[in-house]
Amino acid sequence: MADCAAWHIRQWMTGDESLVRIGPGTGSGTEETLGCPARDAAKARPGIRTRVPSRLPHEHLETFTLGPVCEVLDLIEFDGEPLERALDALLDRPRPLHPGHLAYAEHAVRLYAGHPDPQGLIPVKPYWVVRKDNGRRWELYAWWRRYQSADGSVREYRRLRHADARESTPGEIAIAAYTAAFGSSASWPRHWSQEFTLHASPSRPTHVRIVEVGLGDGSRSVEFEGTVDEAKAYYDAHGDAHVRSVVKGGPERPGPACVDCKQFTGCGAVRRSPGALALPSRGLPLRKVSVSDLRYHAVCPAQGFLRSLHLPRPDEYSDAAKLGQAVHGWIEALHRRDGWPACTMADMPAAGENWTQGRWQVPDEEAELGRRMLLHHVDACPFQDSGLVERAEPESLRVVHDTAAQALVVAKPDLLYREDGSWVWRELKTTRTPSRRSGDLLDTYPQLALAVVLLEQGALGGDPDGSRVEVEILRPDGADPHVIDPTDPERLTKAQSVLRRYAGPWRADHTWEARPGRHCRSCPVSRWCASAAPGDDMEEQA
Repeated sequence: MADCAAWHIRQWMTGDESLVRIGPGTGSGTEETLGCPARDAAKARPGIRTRVPSRLPHEHLETFTLGPVCEVLDLIEFDGEPLERALDALLDRPRPLHPGHLAYAEHAVRLYAGHPDPQGLIPVKPYWVVRKDNGRRWELYAWWRRYQSADGSVREYRRLRHADARESTPGEIAIAAYTAAFGSSASWPRHWSQEFTLHASPSRPTHVRIVEVGLGDGSRSVEFEGTVDEAKAYYDAHGDAHVRSVVKGGPERPGPACVDCKQFTGCGAVRRSPGALALPSRGLPLRKVSVSDLRYHAVCPAQGFLRSLHLPRPDEYSDAAKLGQAVHGWIEALHRRDGWPACTMADMPAAGENWTQGRWQVPDEEAELGRRMLLHHVDACPFQDSGLVERAEPESLRVVHDTAAQALVVAKPDLLYREDGSWVWRELKTTRTPSRRSGDLLDTYPQLALAVVLLEQGALGGDPDGSRVEVEILRPDGADPHVIDPTDPERLTKAQSVLRRYAGPWRADHTWEARPGRHCRSCPVSRWCASAAPGDDMEEQA
């Protein structure tokens, strides 16, 4: 843990920089592409805070998915509470749970607590913390659940996952393994800006184990198992570089993680766009939102909220949705080529070939429909004259802070490209319907409404006067290209009306009540919703 900090405190921040605290979740981990190096570096310094605290209120409902689960497990493992009595504590929290969150927490606790431990390990209440001092105070820790053998020779960390067990990054595993091997027993600090209080450990471990546990299906995966010397070697190989990278930081990278970044209020990398959602100014909790989130809320507020908690979502995608993703992925790969050459027939899958794979694999007949769609993209490809393209960014993340609605608006256009200094926002849609769609595209695809407003505001930079929104609708028998001018007052007014219709109820909601209907049949989080309409009822409503 050498002193390698290049990060510096921002003018709008204050506090003590001397304490550096790193856990497996301090860096971006598996979500590295969505993370921000500057945010991670600030997070690693718990004594740093904004000079002017936020006056925005907190959400009414609990939004930390695993927090209530661990509260109940603490009562069972450390206080000896019976399972049912411990679960009752979920009903008497200062910050209440959404009924769907409550259902998930009860499921997770029963699944975890009902799994016998084949190793006979016992729960450990104190945390394990490694502290070093080289002019700067360093702490390595892990929030994960802790267990050890009766004689203390074996220590085990268990990382709880929302759905199924999955791999952590080598850097995360290394921090956990090293902390288990060499950490002292410690009490959680009274204030996060303070140090852990270390205690003498009665014995030192000789072996450590790192386990991932899925709370959706009960799956378990051993990520590391070895001696303390092997844990140190693993840390030297993977952990040290990870810690250095987190502490050093890097450039701001706006994204979804901005919503809980303590540098957010003064960060110059975040575009401030009051009115992006066409809502009036109100003092409300800061929320992160995408157009997809708004659509989920419009169908059923409970679905939107439970999705935001990342509850297990088995069978989330139909074959039609998978095919759409596969078509998007194929065209995205072509549009990422150097020089942005136009797509040709030779770039498309051969007849009779099931070109889909992995997560988006579909049956052969679906793949053939997708191949026909891809063939029609050739004539609609935006790179027909790539010499006009100054820059192209497929699936590029864009984030703006609507300071009126207090919303971090996250968008990921299928393609952004710049011509003559102006940005073009292009969306690709797929449909099996052979006939052309009727109605206003802004009503059908509300993400186009967001594109119109952001381009008109100049929120993406460049010259807004020359910007445009393009829509390419691919069908098995053809392609329909459309262009929308964001500077057209009528189109702008319509776009703002669409956003207001979706964002207004979402922004005002704080209870996220269920709205049962036939959509419950395809809702990926209906498992956790007691209000989900059963099959017969849905047929009647249909």
